[in-house]
Amino acid sequence: MRKCSKVWITMSLAAALFAGCSSSGQEATAPAAVTPAPSATAAVKQPLSVEIDRWYPATVEYPAPEKNVLLQQIKKDLSVDLKYTITAGKSDDWRAKLGTRVSANDLPDVIYFFNMADYRTASSQGYIIPLNDLINDKNMPSNMKWITPDMLVSMTDDNGKYYGIPVRPSPSILGYFIRKDWLDALNLKVPETVEDFAKTAAAFATQDPDKNGKKDTYGFTASGCMTCQDYWGLIGPFTGNTSPGEYILDGSKDIKGGFTSPELRAYLQYMNKLMKDGVLDPDIATNDSTRKTQKIEQGQAGIFMYTGDYPRSIEANMKKLNPNAELVYMPALTGPAGKVSPAPKSGVSNAIGITLKAAKDPEKVKRIIELVNWTYSGTGQELMLFGEEGVNHKKTNGKVSEIIEGKQNDYLSVYSLNGGISPLFDNPDILKLKYKDAKEMDVIKQMIASVGKATSVYSLGAKERPDLMNDIKKYREEMLAKFIYGTVSTDDASWNDYIKTHDEKYKGNQVREAMLTDLKKAGVTP
Repeated sequence: MRKCSKVWITMSLAAALFAGCSSSGQEATAPAAVTPAPSATAAVKQPLSVEIDRWYPATVEYPAPEKNVLLQQIKKDLSVDLKYTITAGKSDDWRAKLGTRVSANDLPDVIYFFNMADYRTASSQGYIIPLNDLINDKNMPSNMKWITPDMLVSMTDDNGKYYGIPVRPSPSILGYFIRKDWLDALNLKVPETVEDFAKTAAAFATQDPDKNGKKDTYGFTASGCMTCQDYWGLIGPFTGNTSPGEYILDGSKDIKGGFTSPELRAYLQYMNKLMKDGVLDPDIATNDSTRKTQKIEQGQAGIFMYTGDYPRSIEANMKKLNPNAELVYMPALTGPAGKVSPAPKSGVSNAIGITLKAAKDPEKVKRIIELVNWTYSGTGQELMLFGEEGVNHKKTNGKVSEIIEGKQNDYLSVYSLNGGISPLFDNPDILKLKYKDAKEMDVIKQMIASVGKATSVYSLGAKERPDLMNDIKKYREEMLAKFIYGTVSTDDASWNDYIKTHDEKYKGNQVREAMLTDLKKAGVTP
């Protein structure tokens, strides 16, 4: 990618941007109906066009713009003609498309970063602008008071600049689900240890759990990325971490774990045996999320990771093919490192970046910040969370009382700029509204309660430097796949070769030293 020059926004511009950036200030908790107050920006006669570029794992259906109540309300309240450019499927496809846009100087106005690594890449390459003068503890939009100085510090570069608006953090809602009807058919219990998991997954792959007389099932399936959430519930019991990267554990002052640790090697040996024994879906490295979901719904795999919600639609689609199909939540597994939740401690994980293109027009930057602020209260929050009355939800006495189930709701997650419903799960009214089914409610509560204690070094002050990280991340991903598939052995010679290449050619030692330096500067380590 071509490196862009950075734009520094002055304090006087910041004052201009926030001159009209006000809102009702309503608390972002209850799903009550709101009568929109006249907006200061509604008087603007010519709406500004704002394009948001983002990735989303699945393909969903969207209402036509003229019938999209959310987009129409944004135009009415904020004079913003909002357009989304969405890449569905594999995240690398989105990165490639964004890279092409950056190189061609064809930037969107806003980029929604679904992880902090891509955010840091963008900030280091200079095509999103610093926001220190616009978003800070003394100059905070009215509905975004939940943003803390620590959140902003976690997003800074070496010069103390941050280039994104944090998305409201949510509890880590993720966990493994398993086919209860398959367990019952084979007289098995929900696995509690990594050994149990291996035996159960092997039985699913070899003992015809659906009783169709065919060898057409696998124990476990996943989608692509070998370091991502699908595997965290298996990595954790071996390493003590929710992912293979370095973490500070339980208040310890040392970085533990990492991609060259003996604990990760033990996990890879475990996974390689499952692959050799035919337990794992052989396409785990190439599936996208859509294909993964299809395999689960079609009864090809018995265990999978689900994030952000209860897998209601998956279970419903499974039942269309097999009325007896049933899913049950599988709590955290125990392994050599103990019982470790797949759900990491929450921190800033999503960010909204404003690009150089938008920065050419101070009024557009102002309108973008107003838009984000709008999503956290009143009409904006209600539409982002619950969509259109009569289509996505029903009301009783002016309050949202029921979510109308169906695929017509799927696009709301894609459009969400405020983190969705999950960050509000400390509100009992939200939980009751979202989960009418007692089983689903119980599972979500278990997921929230199981969030681990391990904290990412990146949320404690370490910076993920793209100049060091981009190549090494690709190497790590490739090597984990090779170790699991067995195309590279985990014997001593091969493992030592991997460590040498990781630390020297791909500068793993420099990455570690940079982390330690950052953590020391942040006061985390002595």
